[in-house]
Amino acid sequence: MRGALAEAYLAEHGMPDDTFRALFLSDQVQYKDLWPSLEGQQTILLPATAKACKRHGLKHHQSFRDSLLDVWTNLGGDKKCPECDESLDRVSGYLSNLNPLNPISPRSRLRVSTAIERGTGTVAREMLFTQHTLVDLGTPDNKQFLLFQGVVRIFNPTLESKLMRLLHLNTTLFLGAGRSRGLGQVEIKLETDIPASEPLLERWNKFNAAAQRAGGEAGKRYFSLTLLSHLALRDDLLRPIFGDIKPQHFGLPEGVMWVCHLNSKQPVVFLNAVTVSGWNAALGLPKPDTVALARGSVLLGQCDAAQEQSVLAHLEQIEAKGVGERRNEGFGCVAVCYPIHYTCWR
Repeated sequence: MRGALAEAYLAEHGMPDDTFRALFLSDQVQYKDLWPSLEGQQTILLPATAKACKRHGLKHHQSFRDSLLDVWTNLGGDKKCPECDESLDRVSGYLSNLNPLNPISPRSRLRVSTAIERGTGTVAREMLFTQHTLVDLGTPDNKQFLLFQGVVRIFNPTLESKLMRLLHLNTTLFLGAGRSRGLGQVEIKLETDIPASEPLLERWNKFNAAAQRAGGEAGKRYFSLTLLSHLALRDDLLRPIFGDIKPQHFGLPEGVMWVCHLNSKQPVVFLNAVTVSGWNAALGLPKPDTVALARGSVLLGQCDAAQEQSVLAHLEQIEAKGVGERRNEGFGCVAVCYPIHYTCWR
């Protein structure tokens, strides 16, 4: 979305100016990831701790559960699908509702095309390539338009009117690759009344109540960090941070630690790495690859009860402003005490 709006701005104004740099090259405006969605419903990301029937996946609704709080017990590995008695395995994707469970399943299509000779503009011989494209939602018998939802967060109020004017331009916008072949045309619908999530303190209390039932220590306070987008962190030597990630990389105070597995010093982190590529339309060149932690990754932290207020203040800033590099592009969006971890644990 950021790239599409930047292209529309340049089409109207020509060269980049101060407003362009403020809207698209600074952290004053953040463009969050676009998730597939259903009309009138909020999308829920499945974290790396989500599990369902190994054979039938989310089609067996009763098998779905979250395994993060299994850290204090050994019961998670013994869970079976109540519908077919199959083992549980990790599931990924998106939901539009938890009760009843409603997965969002965009359908894809494989397109085969021929390359074009740049010099002549004619078909290049013996040069075929394929593209996976998203087409619609639902089943072939019950198709629905493919919708995406995302959030643009503005930290500088003076930029709001400029961005709103850009969104209301009568300009055709395109997302993704294959635009010269007619792919990716979108229509934007603004939603200013976004349903508010539960306050952090309420989620914190519910998460800790579930953690105590699961076997957590009475004198500790627990929280989860769930990545809603890719996270790019680097150490002092500019190396990507993965398995050796610490709470202090999130700006949390000393004394905050990751919870460890039973009888082990191994921290409770569910991390996946991803290589993010991109294209710089202005230069006509690919962007350098960014190696990051993938959206859906989960970390489980703890602190002493005496640190509760201090840690809550830091966590509130993490949710509000994000973490790490390229936040204006949507990286570094983190949810604290993501509700799925305590509502779907059983």
